[in-house]
Amino acid sequence: MIEIYKHLATSGERLIAYLIDILLIVVIVTGFFYFFLGFDGVLENYFSQKGDLLARIEFLKQRNWIRNISFIAWILYCIPLEASPTQGTLGKRLMGIRVVDEFGNRMDLNKSARRNVSKTVSIAIFSLGFIWILFDKKKQGWHDKLNKTFVVDKGFTSFNIE
Repeated sequence: MIEIYKHLATSGERLIAYLIDILLIVVIVTGFFYFFLGFDGVLENYFSQKGDLLARIEFLKQRNWIRNISFIAWILYCIPLEASPTQGTLGKRLMGIRVVDEFGNRMDLNKSARRNVSKTVSIAIFSLGFIWILFDKKKQGWHDKLNKTFVVDKGFTSFNIE
């Protein structure tokens, strides 16, 4: 266990990995809304009719749909990738970090699903569960603590090599 603590990913590495992943997902979801669900017209109305309350309401409704679907897509994207042999999303791989269980091993799909679904707890109260990572000695968010997981750097080697 002590070996894990020597190789915890920094808050900055985790943040950049998240930004890479969420940017990719938001671009895809927004593109889908833009090209297939009329978000192009909503945007055009919003910017051309600045004072129109109905245009603003429609824009905010669509924006909220994009935000909510992007969050769900992010959770669904993380589940299989964090349980995969690479143990991380594209952002995590680019940052050289990965997710391990309390024994330093790869999570199974069930544990990954629990960890990622519990990110809703981390975000629910003003994202305090994510902010917690900044102040926690073990660099764990609430979703990590609930599921006994850690995010480690590339210097960490698993105890049980598969």
